[in-house]
Amino acid sequence: MTDDKALFLFATGAGSCDRIPEMIREFLARDFTVYSVLTPNVSLVTPPAPLMEVPGNHWIHEYRQEPLDRYPFGTLLVAPCTFNTFNKIALGLADNLATSMIADGLGAGCPVVIAPAMNHGLWSHPQTTISRERLSSWGCEIVLPTITEQWITMAPIEDIVQTVLRVHHAG
Repeated sequence: MTDDKALFLFATGAGSCDRIPEMIREFLARDFTVYSVLTPNVSLVTPPAPLMEVPGNHWIHEYRQEPLDRYPFGTLLVAPCTFNTFNKIALGLADNLATSMIADGLGAGCPVVIAPAMNHGLWSHPQTTISRERLSSWGCEIVLPTITEQWITMAPIEDIVQTVLRVHHAG
């Protein structure tokens, strides 16, 4: 295992979390070592285990798992990122494994990419704007969601992959 191509994928309980296996496969195809961490609310949307059953994916689901003894390192991707997690990151809250790892990685200077996924009301909420500005000022790359009249959905996977590749190679 090499750390220079490590990607930590943090997925939250947005409806688009069903796209996680496809995203993992895209990064594995580009020779990343993928470590996936789910927030507790993923289980409210879909059973978590099937999302993580991609061959080559390393599912971190509890403290003291490898490679947490060496963490933080690598590129961090939060996708999909709900309103709740987006704002927790911006406020420095670390109340579960995923948000604790993100806070640790951000504090250590790891590159962070965030792909929000939330409804219109939450995207328009004043705290979202404040958090987006704060996260950007900290060097986080925000991959803007796809916005239509009816929906706001996580950006296309290819846009997320290209952003991660750009950020990873810059770091």
